[in-house]
Amino acid sequence: MSEILAASNLIKRYGAVVALNGMTCRFQRGKIYGLLGPNASGKTTFMKICAALTMLYGGQVLIDGVRPGLATKAKVAYLPDGNYFPEWMHVGDTVEFFSDFFADFDRLKAEHLLRELELEKSKLITTLSKGMMARLKLAVVLSRRAHLFLLDEAFDGVDPVTREKIIDIILDTFDSQSTIVLATHHIDYVDKLLDEVKLLRRGEIIREVAADEIRQNTGKSIGEYYLEVFRHEKAH
Repeated sequence: MSEILAASNLIKRYGAVVALNGMTCRFQRGKIYGLLGPNASGKTTFMKICAALTMLYGGQVLIDGVRPGLATKAKVAYLPDGNYFPEWMHVGDTVEFFSDFFADFDRLKAEHLLRELELEKSKLITTLSKGMMARLKLAVVLSRRAHLFLLDEAFDGVDPVTREKIIDIILDTFDSQSTIVLATHHIDYVDKLLDEVKLLRRGEIIREVAADEIRQNTGKSIGEYYLEVFRHEKAH
């Protein structure tokens, strides 16, 4: 198993606000990671740096040994927290949009996922609910054959039945040569997906542990473990 992503002493400030404070961590191929932490812990900032959307920062990030930029965009599939499609688009237009931009986009898989997630191609983007928009973003992002998937709050607004369907889709189609990093507040939703968790607080990694180790050694779910760690951190 080889390394796909490495961050060393990563620092990012927005004025007086420190978003990342020496973050150091590594991600291996073939695993699904949970990047977990409270609001303002630095999850989204880290993902934006990895997706080459934020270029000014201290420290180092390497994707397959290369700093994030034009050379890595073809390897990284990023799902942001929020809508990034133009308002004039219909659902079906997003397939054309992604197909034009990404050589690794699998149109057949995208068409299949639109059907599986009950997304009508004729619907205007602006008429979609928050949950439907979440489904659409997942459908097109997961249709790429990327090396690294960065999913920021991918399940926000998704109903329980659809959430389970999406989790099954991820498990069924996950390529052992790729890596998924999930940043989410909905920890219990993704428990069965995760191979490893990295807990982030105030821009620093405070715990890195295998999901099976949590389950076997503590008897707790990942959500319960998370609450225990952050209660302890808050107390100190």
